[in-house]
Amino acid sequence: MKNVVLNRYPLGNKRFIWKQKDLILSTFQCHATDIEKCIKNLKEAGFNMVEMGWMPHEQSFQAVDLCEKYGLDVLFQDFGIMSGMQHNYVDRKVDESVARDLVEKLKDKKHTVGYYVWDEPYHDNELEEAKRQSDMLEKYAPEACLFTVAIPSYNLDFTWENGLFPEYLEKFIKVMEPPVLSLDFYPVGLGSYTKEKELDDTLMWCDLGLMRNLCKKYDLPLWFYYQGCPVYDRNVYYTYPMTTAMLYGSVIYGAKGLQFYTAIDNAVVDKDGEKAQYFESQKKTHAKLNAWGNTLMALDSKLVYHSAELLPDCKFMEGLADKIEDSEILACELPHRTSVGELEDAYGNKYMVILNRAFFEELNTTLKLKGAFNIYQVSDSTGKQTLIAENATELKVDLPCGEAMLIRVQPANEEKCTVEYVLAE
Repeated sequence: MKNVVLNRYPLGNKRFIWKQKDLILSTFQCHATDIEKCIKNLKEAGFNMVEMGWMPHEQSFQAVDLCEKYGLDVLFQDFGIMSGMQHNYVDRKVDESVARDLVEKLKDKKHTVGYYVWDEPYHDNELEEAKRQSDMLEKYAPEACLFTVAIPSYNLDFTWENGLFPEYLEKFIKVMEPPVLSLDFYPVGLGSYTKEKELDDTLMWCDLGLMRNLCKKYDLPLWFYYQGCPVYDRNVYYTYPMTTAMLYGSVIYGAKGLQFYTAIDNAVVDKDGEKAQYFESQKKTHAKLNAWGNTLMALDSKLVYHSAELLPDCKFMEGLADKIEDSEILACELPHRTSVGELEDAYGNKYMVILNRAFFEELNTTLKLKGAFNIYQVSDSTGKQTLIAENATELKVDLPCGEAMLIRVQPANEEKCTVEYVLAE
């Protein structure tokens, strides 16, 4: 069987020099009592970027040097110098010389690839100040990734319920002109969350659907902060498949940046920088994502659909997800707590990410197909494609809690081949 090698290309806002070449596996924050041990363990866990959000001033430049040592990319932030979060520091009005001096200090740090400009600006004065600082940094570091994350829909002022969130998120893009569109959402323990409902009722799916639509409209990569530990209710029951269900939940929408919130909160490492309860699990997940990454970077989201119990009759979901009837591949309703993303490369090759979003139940099912297909699985360990079914009219799916599979689907009448991608500059 022949192997077809296809080009893929860097992604990002066309107005910037910076472009994304590979799948981002990042985490918010990297401080600890032993910061070197923390950064070393984050690297070993498979993170390829750290975002220095809310970084203590006394550790910020130490972290930069350690990330150089261990080969971790950095988005730099230090509230002691510039940047801000929501309304915090919005009235400081740092001078342009501050940005110039900071860029000069970091110019030789090859792993400092950008700046964490602002965290969740959402009122006009916050957006204006974040944009002002972004422009100052761009003047002196035009090649940098100038990152700002938007606020999710459960803020106080711009929500789905009052109808203002879609307007806010599009305004965020127009004002900030960001290199990527990033959003956070931490549903486990939030509001009316219950262990019984899992992710069935969370508006996270609406936020992701809106992001997908806007990323297509403005040609931006989608990055997503997924929850990796208890955030709002520190006593909520939490288990690792919750993390992967939310992570892969963004992958089915085409996410190219997977941002863990937050690894240092006794999740992957603890406050002392030691390996914590989910270290080995996250390391395994990152190995799988690294194997998939070259393929995922070549794919665009085409369709997303969910099983019937996810946000049934939710008016906010209109236009933000698809119906399985729209699929040219699947011919059946999805089993309980199953979600599917159909993705496609620039050459017409079709893929599916199939997700078992259940926290506590394995998925063992057979999905009926609309016609006969050759099915290739993208390996979780190597990223290579393997033919797992020929002339198939159904697909057997066995997935542990919170896990996903990536397959390529080819009409059976086409010549069989595997596909791989190479980055073309």
